[in-house]
Amino acid sequence: MIKWILVFLSLQVSLFAEKVIYTHGMNLVESNEACQDQRVGVPNCNVWKGITPVGDYVLVGYDGRRDPLLAEPTSGTVRLLQMLNKYCRKDRGQSCRLVSESLGGFTAAATISKYNQSGIYNILYATQLVSAEGGSEVASLGDKAIEILRLVFGITSGPLDQLADSRDAIQALVVTKARSSFDHNRNNGTIFYHLSATKSIFIAEPFLPGKDDSLVAMHSSCGYRQAGAFSRCMGEKVKSCDLCFWERAVNVTPWEGHRMHPLIPNTGLAIGHMQGHDDVRYQEPIR
Repeated sequence: MIKWILVFLSLQVSLFAEKVIYTHGMNLVESNEACQDQRVGVPNCNVWKGITPVGDYVLVGYDGRRDPLLAEPTSGTVRLLQMLNKYCRKDRGQSCRLVSESLGGFTAAATISKYNQSGIYNILYATQLVSAEGGSEVASLGDKAIEILRLVFGITSGPLDQLADSRDAIQALVVTKARSSFDHNRNNGTIFYHLSATKSIFIAEPFLPGKDDSLVAMHSSCGYRQAGAFSRCMGEKVKSCDLCFWERAVNVTPWEGHRMHPLIPNTGLAIGHMQGHDDVRYQEPIR
């Protein structure tokens, strides 16, 4: 009996042996800087609202109110690089996997594209939860974007001016800017597994093309090579205009190395943006 218990425990240890680096999304009224290199469950740093994934998780902890690509000590790419250098160096025999959500998906993809070209970081793969890698049309709406974000994040009080710091992060996700900020096809060997969602809210629906999760449309959360109105992930035929009957539809595909999470249907999950991280099954190791 003891022998079988030891075997089971060894299997559990091997299953969750790699370090998991979690990159959170945008913040509207506060920064997560103090959560850098903190484990899941630390007070004020539990981004899962009481749901604790199994594994050796550590939080990136960056200033989610700012453009994550800025060369500043608390920006997303700088903080993520610090975690990669500590836990994921191939020359030290280390390995890790990434779990990122929303703006964090944009941050992780940019960091890998720009800073792992030599393969110094042994990133097994990246799980992208409702990723904003391709930007969001909501980001172009100015103060209307703040109103939508307040509804999605459940912030019901306080003037809009209190959220002014977050305009920097919002502007980073303007679709044209997000898509031109780095080479999304340069994944440097890292596979991205996407979780997309389709439950929208009335105020966001008119501004987001195709299916969306109230903040991010499928062209972004599925990692498509071009923006557009999509209803499923990993390949869809579209025309340049709805009435162009003489024109053959072109099959649009995701960026290099971007795939659907194996537990998620191509049509996405019927949940909202803020529920993208609530089910720990989608954060467990992909085998």
